[in-house]
Amino acid sequence: MNVNFRQLLLLVFVLLSLPLYALSVKVQVVDPADKPLENMVVYLEALEGQKQGQTDKTLDIGQVNKTFTPYISVIQSGNAVRFYNQDDITHHIYSVTGSHKFSIKIRSGQQMLKQDFAQAGEVVMGCNIHDWMSGYLLVLDTPYFDKTDSHGQLTLNIAEPGQYRITAWHPQMQEKDNRLVQTFTLLENKSIILKLNQVMAEMPQQESDDEFYFLSEY
Repeated sequence: MNVNFRQLLLLVFVLLSLPLYALSVKVQVVDPADKPLENMVVYLEALEGQKQGQTDKTLDIGQVNKTFTPYISVIQSGNAVRFYNQDDITHHIYSVTGSHKFSIKIRSGQQMLKQDFAQAGEVVMGCNIHDWMSGYLLVLDTPYFDKTDSHGQLTLNIAEPGQYRITAWHPQMQEKDNRLVQTFTLLENKSIILKLNQVMAEMPQQESDDEFYFLSEY
């Protein structure tokens, strides 16, 4: 009995030390010439009712040198976003996108927390004062997402096997809806290469052509 009890305790210890996620998906995103693409959003969506879980995180989007930093951000729906102004001038950031419309004036050194990104969608952001500023926030219903590194790669850790849809997204991607989509069955660790059909569009210039003068009302 004592031996069996010790064996049971050992089994419980081993099970508790196992990682929460059992499967991994390694992804690389490349252009039509097989060149790796950095900062591409990749996300997985369950197609068979697998448990995906809800995260509780706060994402930071800065305004630095009159740009949105980072240019592309991603959150799970229901999570909060903290906008913080690190410039020495006021920003009046806004979005006119669907249900995610907002308009926020943030003075130098200040920050503001928004907790109402409850629905999936693309949030296009700008600044009423600096009209060259642009940024994107992608709101997703899945916790399985990341952005590719300098090698065009990332790894997503998945809790349950089953059928999934994998999507690569970028606002400059010249595919339908700025997305490249595949479905696959995940039964074991898997590697996937997502190859674009079209070259990426050029990134927008994040600077003004003219000298900017401070507006007294701000």
